[in-house]
Amino acid sequence: MDPPPDGIPAAPRFTSMGRAVQPLETLRLMMKRTLIAAAAVLAVAAPALAQTSAPTGMTLAQFQAKNGDKMFARLDTNKDGKISPDEFAAMRKQNAEVDAKAEKAGKRGQRMFARFDADKDGALSRTEANAVMAMRFKRMDANNDGVLTLEELSAKDGRAKVGV
Repeated sequence: MDPPPDGIPAAPRFTSMGRAVQPLETLRLMMKRTLIAAAAVLAVAAPALAQTSAPTGMTLAQFQAKNGDKMFARLDTNKDGKISPDEFAAMRKQNAEVDAKAEKAGKRGQRMFARFDADKDGALSRTEANAVMAMRFKRMDANNDGVLTLEELSAKDGRAKVGV
């Protein structure tokens, strides 16, 4: 092989599919193959990635932790760790005064209290209050996915009122 006339050796030639190519063309071919491979991987992985996104919002445990303490503190006026029928009735009366539609709030409140008082000891314990919060959560969770979204929390039909 003769030396080049300017004294600089020629760039080595590479082969691709039986033909000689220059280094720049080799780089282009490598980039093209890499992009094709990356596109194939994304095409296969995209549906799987889309399915794994978890809904954003508040779970039942978060809902109970955030609202349970507030509800219990508001209703347990004598701070004995239980909500008595009188404390519950006072809350219902206050709600009836706010809500003009609640004419039968007294009798309805007694029925509600009896339903919530699972152990029938005449008071709502923290466990029973958490069960009430779970019922409320289920009612608010319109799509039953176990997460309250911002839309579900701000529902216009009154279902999003937190508490009892």
